[in-house]
Amino acid sequence: MVAPSEIQQDEKVFYQQVGTAPLMIWMAGCNTLYCYFNSNWLQFTGTYLTTSASASAQEDEIDNIWACSVHPEDSQQCKNIYLAAFARHDSFQRQYRLRRADGEYRWILDTAAPRFAVDGNFVGYIGYCVDITEVRSTMRESCSTSTNSSSCLHEITEQKQAAELTKALEQLQAETAKRQAAEAQLRQKTSEFTAILQVLPDLYFRLDADGSILDYKQGLMENPYIPTGDCQGKSLREYLPTAVGDRFQQAITQVLETQSSVTFEYTLPLPKGSENFEARLLPLPDEQIIVLVRDISDKVQAAFIESDAKFRSIVENANNIIFALTLEGIFSYVSPNWTEIFGHEVAEVEGKSFFPFIHPEDVPICADYFQTIATTTQKQDAIEYRIKHKNGSWRWHTSNSSAIRDANSNVLNFVGICYDTTERKQAEEALAERARLANFRADVDAALTQSDTLQNMMRRCTDALVEHLDAAFARIWTLNKKDNVLELQVSSGMYTHINGPHKCVPVGQFKIGLIAEEGKPHLTNSVQTDPRVGNKEWARQEGMVAFAGYPLIVEDETVGVIAMFTRQTVTESTFKALEFAAQEIAIGIKRKQAEVALRESAQREALLNRLSNQIRASLDLNYIVETAVQEIRNLFQIDRCAFFWYRQDADVPYWESVYEAKSSSLPCLIDDQATNAEIELIAAKTLNREIIRIDDVKTVGDSIAQLFFQDFGFTAFMSLPVHTQSGEIGAFSCGSCSGFRPWLDNEVELLQAVTVQLAIAIDQAKLYTQSRIAAQTAQDKAQQLEAALLELQQTQAQLIQTEKMSSLGQLVAGIAHEINNPVNFIYGNTGSIERLVQSAVVGAASRREASRDAQYKCPMPTIRIHTLIQEDRVIISIADNGPGMTEEVRKRLFDPFFTTKPVGKGTGMGLSIGYQIVVKKHGGQIQCISAPGEGAEFVIAIPLQEQPST
Repeated sequence: MVAPSEIQQDEKVFYQQVGTAPLMIWMAGCNTLYCYFNSNWLQFTGTYLTTSASASAQEDEIDNIWACSVHPEDSQQCKNIYLAAFARHDSFQRQYRLRRADGEYRWILDTAAPRFAVDGNFVGYIGYCVDITEVRSTMRESCSTSTNSSSCLHEITEQKQAAELTKALEQLQAETAKRQAAEAQLRQKTSEFTAILQVLPDLYFRLDADGSILDYKQGLMENPYIPTGDCQGKSLREYLPTAVGDRFQQAITQVLETQSSVTFEYTLPLPKGSENFEARLLPLPDEQIIVLVRDISDKVQAAFIESDAKFRSIVENANNIIFALTLEGIFSYVSPNWTEIFGHEVAEVEGKSFFPFIHPEDVPICADYFQTIATTTQKQDAIEYRIKHKNGSWRWHTSNSSAIRDANSNVLNFVGICYDTTERKQAEEALAERARLANFRADVDAALTQSDTLQNMMRRCTDALVEHLDAAFARIWTLNKKDNVLELQVSSGMYTHINGPHKCVPVGQFKIGLIAEEGKPHLTNSVQTDPRVGNKEWARQEGMVAFAGYPLIVEDETVGVIAMFTRQTVTESTFKALEFAAQEIAIGIKRKQAEVALRESAQREALLNRLSNQIRASLDLNYIVETAVQEIRNLFQIDRCAFFWYRQDADVPYWESVYEAKSSSLPCLIDDQATNAEIELIAAKTLNREIIRIDDVKTVGDSIAQLFFQDFGFTAFMSLPVHTQSGEIGAFSCGSCSGFRPWLDNEVELLQAVTVQLAIAIDQAKLYTQSRIAAQTAQDKAQQLEAALLELQQTQAQLIQTEKMSSLGQLVAGIAHEINNPVNFIYGNTGSIERLVQSAVVGAASRREASRDAQYKCPMPTIRIHTLIQEDRVIISIADNGPGMTEEVRKRLFDPFFTTKPVGKGTGMGLSIGYQIVVKKHGGQIQCISAPGEGAEFVIAIPLQEQPST
């Protein structure tokens, strides 16, 4: 069957050909009225048609134009010929005068032929006109001399007419034949269209230019908004919402202006819900319009795909998948190649939600994508997501989608195309994984070589696992060989605390302890089924998929365990990279532990050396304790370090804080006192020589101890007792006020060494104090003995002097008598004094010289005596050129019983007696000036006037 659109196209082509033909053509209907003149005819006669008139008015106007254009004298004859032929449906010719545009009548030869439909029904005439005015004049001149003018005119007319019109007739006949064929086809299609209307499921209207209903057929579609009764003559807009009615009126105007079909979609709110419709408007003659309305609802796109065989062929043979989704995300259509690509039959997909086919991680991406498409008219970039194959594997696809909207911009459904990008995605992921692993290894290498502390090194390694291996969290435990437990050191990712239930893991217990005991890694990509994963409910809630744990081993020695959980499958290459990293991390930990041990040992030695030096240098106990407190706080990096004395001699023994080093923000504890009852647990342990080591005070069960820690703001606490051999008791306390703080074994060992040194220092300081007291006592006694000795010596000197004076004889007695009366002696016996002194000195010098002959040789021993009066004194100088004497001898020269002579040669009282006489008796002065090798000089100064008795 030929579509009406094709018939309309043929009509247009026919009228175009008639309009451009070089003849004047007219047409009449089966009612004998003229209904058409081509442009040549209208141009020849100078007439024009009114384009805005209705079809019936235009038909009357055309018939009147012909009647007014024919010469009145010829009009009736033409009508008679036309009507006679019309009655028989015969062809005919006629000649008449037709008024030209300039007003002149021209002779016309008019030839016409009947028109028939395909079914044989008569539909009217078509004719063409030729201007024969000049031909007719020629024929008259040629036939004026002929007796048989009628015969001659006929012959000439036929010859000329045949010669001039042959070509035009041939063209017109061809066009007429084609037109008749088109009319026959149109009649056929009209009958077919009438039959179609009988079974058409669409709503059918025929409207006039005002939108009034001329004809209406409900078809097979139930439509609640159009009454089933008579609606002819009523406006279609009466049955439609205002917006939809306006849209219909716009479409009617567009059809009338363009004489072409218009199609649009609209939505109507109906009792059972909004329905979507498609309206198609087609032009008819006489300014009438056909309207076809179809209920398309949610299946418009699927119906379109199914109705278009060519498109379906393309879809079915394409490598890409074509799909259509409802607004609820239900597949309304998928192309057949879905089965080949994903394994599901089409029937298993259509009518199902797309969510179960999409990877759970990608569902939000797809939902947001379609939401964006529905809310914006802008074109969206393609998205990538994973679709589940029937065999359980996931395939990457890239999809472009768009929304199908009605005339009101309401979204009807979604259509899209997607293509498999799994291989490209796998290649990209492999490349990205290689880059990630390279970055991971680089970060681990940097952590092992550039970190300043062991803790920082391990932290950077676990951070690298989280950043580059997509670990949900990663941890490192180190082995405490003493307790045979794994101690959690660092944790990165979703968990960063290290004081939870996994802080200490005994070797051989749980998955971490088993890794250390077996010395083998534990790897799984299915934690839900792994027997070593204890809390599977937690793993399910957190979406954990994989676990990897590796022992950290160096030369067959386990130093710890590294482990991580991930929310995605771990590839084999990632497992290998982690295994290699575990080996490097183990070496790094071992090296750092050695460095830490060496450094701590050096620090410990340095601290102990400083304390030892201070003990040796000062023995100042207060200074030593104060320095130790400051050094320990700085070394341990803690908030407070203090030293307590146990005052056990008090009526009620108490603990007193005597030294502390603390953060500036903490209150001072100096001079604070606490009884044993107030710190019962701490006091008892300290008195019992026990170490207190609390990493987290929250774990302390004793309420009194808890109160003590709260009062001082401690969150971690350590105390070591100090017991001396002398019975003194003290304690070093270390506290942290900023959360959990593990006390390391080496820290405890260092503090133990400090307490030992301090105990020694206390004992030594006490001994030093005791020795000082004893030394002072001994010194006091020595001074008393020295004073007694001096008094005794003086007494002995006096006795010896008395005895010696009596035994010297008369001369010495006389000299002594004169000396005891110094005034008379000086003024009356000056010369005698010189002789007496000279004699006495010479005698003394000779005796002393004799004792030194073995030690010193003098070529000429000489003694010089010199006297003079100076102001109120007499000065006597006695000097020799002997060997002189040392400073030690010179200082003791006047001491009683001091002598440089051999035993038995002298008493050592001579110069002592002389000193007593000159100084004690006469208030004078006597001094000795001497040095080894420079001789000796004695200078005696005696006042001229008698001095008061002393």
